Amino acid sequence: MFQGGALESELLAITEFSETEWHKFRVQLEAKGLIKAEALTHLGIDYPFLKFHPTFAPSIWSRLTEPEQQQLLIRHRQCYYQLSIYLHFEDDKNPFFTRAISKRELPNFLYAVRGSITAGENFAVDFMSKVNKFLYFFGLNQDRENLADMARYMGSGVDSQTWFLTQSNTGEQLWSTGRYTEAEAVFQDILRGLGATPSYQRCITLNRLGRCYRSTGQTEQAAATYRLGLEVAGLLEQTNSMKRNIGGLQTDLGDVLTDMGDYDRARESYEASLAIDKELGDLRGEAVVKQQMGTLALVQKRLTEAVQHYQEALQIFQQLNEPAAESAALHQMGRTFEESRQWEAAEQMYRQSAQIKESQGDLAKAAMTWHHLAIISEDTGKLKEAEEWYRKAIDVGRKTGNCVLLSQHLTNLANLIQQLPDRLNEAQQLADESLSISQTLDPTAIQIWATYNFLAEISDKQGKPAKAKEYRRQSRAARANFAGLEHELSRHVQLIDSVVRAVENAKVRQELEPVLENMISCGWHNLITSIRKILNGQRDEDILCEGLDYQDYEIIIAILHGIESK
Repeated sequence: MFQGGALESELLAITEFSETEWHKFRVQLEAKGLIKAEALTHLGIDYPFLKFHPTFAPSIWSRLTEPEQQQLLIRHRQCYYQLSIYLHFEDDKNPFFTRAISKRELPNFLYAVRGSITAGENFAVDFMSKVNKFLYFFGLNQDRENLADMARYMGSGVDSQTWFLTQSNTGEQLWSTGRYTEAEAVFQDILRGLGATPSYQRCITLNRLGRCYRSTGQTEQAAATYRLGLEVAGLLEQTNSMKRNIGGLQTDLGDVLTDMGDYDRARESYEASLAIDKELGDLRGEAVVKQQMGTLALVQKRLTEAVQHYQEALQIFQQLNEPAAESAALHQMGRTFEESRQWEAAEQMYRQSAQIKESQGDLAKAAMTWHHLAIISEDTGKLKEAEEWYRKAIDVGRKTGNCVLLSQHLTNLANLIQQLPDRLNEAQQLADESLSISQTLDPTAIQIWATYNFLAEISDKQGKPAKAKEYRRQSRAARANFAGLEHELSRHVQLIDSVVRAVENAKVRQELEPVLENMISCGWHNLITSIRKILNGQRDEDILCEGLDYQDYEIIIAILHGIESK
């Protein structure tokens, strides 16, 4: 029954020993080396955790009659269910305390919840939901999946709490293993079952559905779903649980707004969420928001700020013993070092992150990190190693059906292979497959302009200029709809303005020449060639953007728009 040990308080409650009787018995057991007490006073817990010798519990159990065993099993399940409820709610206020207990008691929780599901007890699904919270924190995905499989058919009607919890656990498990489309279908079914009446269940289901939409590249639909969730939340009593749910919706809305390039509104959502976490004293919630604000800073090229946010989040997740969240923070720090071309530091972060994900069996998220290890390998000239990482990630993408990441993996592998001799046709096939996937998704979320750009480069090498020209036109059209374009152009506003003024002002042009020469020395040769064509009177967008990547041609287009508006 007891799985290797137990809190002394739980042991007393289940066995119904008096403290006096137990004290005498414990002294004898400790003297024989059958139990060892671990003091937990540093956590504010008066009772110790008792570790059992492997022979102790089986020996005692074998001496009991079957009715005695059954009574103890019932009390074991009931007591651990009550403990799971307490830890579930206490975790929001005192996570270090609850993680310390739940980590030690996890074998008992799993034994009890499995027994409860098997016995068909009316609290079994709620018990599973409470235990799942800590399984998620500790990254124990296989245990979560096993429990979900056991409880899948316990629903007792579309309007029951058991049905809601069972279906929600199923959807969450599907989402956590990268099966986003299946999870989306589950959450849509839940919403249909719940109806349109505002409720806590409807609110959190909209949040979960929004995550599915974002994971499959449906950013507009994700944002609309999060906003609907916030509307529902506003109609309900503002309990601490509801405030926490609102904070989660705001964080997830901030994530999708960042994807869409709407950075100002993303920051507003993160700040709203952070304010709620601080009001509630939710340390973990603060860490989550800090991490996402780091990502916002990263895409806006505020790298020092990004690292600071990630380091703060990482420290908290490590203290909370959350390996999954820790691996995510390590991954994001890797992205920041990659952006600043600190290859060794980036690779170190990525490898640590991948190791944690692989150890937890979370290959869907590990593939994201392998993808970046491929980029690092490519940028440092290790092309064979890069190809191996990309193919490893692609294999997982195909198995999980994660279209967003699969498209990105295929595009990057195509870009790598096109640089190698005699492999242009293979690169073309990979890029075509990526494009066919991308065209079914939100163009902004998938950054479809990059795929068009790669296809243009391949067409150039294949001697197909008309095809390359059309791909570049499509790339420019897709990029023009990106909400983050204005922010990215803000870094080049001085150059753009100077070129526009230099068109009709010889003195400004003369002052501009040293700037252009310096940019050539920094690797901007193609861009400067096009700028000089503009200064010499060329206005044909196709000619000027020929051979430019999307970061360069957006500058050229901004200059042309500036000239037209004068």
